[in-house]
Amino acid sequence: MAIHHFIPKFILKGFSFNPNADKNQQSITIYNKNTNKFSNELINFAFAEKDFNSDETETILGEQYENIIARVFQRIQKRAYSNEKDVVLSNEEYRLLFRFFTIMWRRNNIQLEKINEMAMNINNEMKTLFGNNFKNMLRPEYQDKNLTNLIKSNIENIKKPLYDKIIKDTTDEDETVQKTILNYIPTIVYNKSNVHFLLHNTYGTLRYIKKANEEIQDSDFPQTFIEPISKDLCFCLLLTQNQIDIKKDKFKIKIEVWESDEDIIKFFIKDYLTETATNYVVDETNYRYVTGDKNEQ
Repeated sequence: MAIHHFIPKFILKGFSFNPNADKNQQSITIYNKNTNKFSNELINFAFAEKDFNSDETETILGEQYENIIARVFQRIQKRAYSNEKDVVLSNEEYRLLFRFFTIMWRRNNIQLEKINEMAMNINNEMKTLFGNNFKNMLRPEYQDKNLTNLIKSNIENIKKPLYDKIIKDTTDEDETVQKTILNYIPTIVYNKSNVHFLLHNTYGTLRYIKKANEEIQDSDFPQTFIEPISKDLCFCLLLTQNQIDIKKDKFKIKIEVWESDEDIIKFFIKDYLTETATNYVVDETNYRYVTGDKNEQ
């Protein structure tokens, strides 16, 4: 059995509390919101599952995305640490970066949860539509089971084909990729404050400007995306009114230095928190903002 990471190891290493240790001993601290517990886990096994992907999908992720994006992230880190003001990406790298952001949103168990939610809605709608007759319409072996339970019991058979399709379908022409690359300007934030960035198990966080209790629609545009690189670097994608010209040969991405603890906490810690995420990579500088321990703030 192979261990497949849904948060790539090259990203996890940027959050290691012992980065100078042997690569097989590098670890991160994870806070589990459901259990309210902390644990130190080896990066080799963190945010990973046995045989999560098919061999084909794992090869695509490694060769077409992670190996290349890892080198881009290394170049960004080198430029930021050398106090450079920007980093230049080729057209191919720039397009790949936006596909990578989309892939990261699609490659974890959020998709399975969405299927379960959709199944529950369908099941409830059918009950509303057909009433007591709905149960009689089902084959005998399914009459005491609802659609959600059927999906859960067959999740291992559903998972790999689902992710095979999701990963293959994420191309430059993909609707979500196009929506993001045409309408968002990426900036790299270099965090020199005393509060490190977080990382959660769904990777990126989208922030919408909505009124209280107003539901988010698929047609809505987030105001910002926060996409982590390491504990002191992240991408911030800002919505622009003018569409981006994506035919340029090169793209210069600005590197902004932020030093204020207050600003980092407000815009990149609290705005990064999301109800969807269940596990966060934390350290002594930021865990209190995830746990809500007001005595530590």
